[in-house]
Amino acid sequence: MGGGPASTSLGLGLFIAREITLAHGGAITVASDTRSGTVFTVWLPEAISAPAPLAGCPV
Repeated sequence: MGGGPASTSLGLGLFIAREITLAHGGAITVASDTRSGTVFTVWLPEAISAPAPLAGCPV
């Protein structure tokens, strides 16, 4: 950070955030410009239906 050589990041943070967001039925978007910088927006539903329990499994 701060003036050193460029980082060689694998970008796992964004990948993990996307996977969690998708798993919850949402979406993640990114917008970038020189004035505002980079903005990530996460959209999640208020509620999602729980899957039906499997037959023979206790609830």
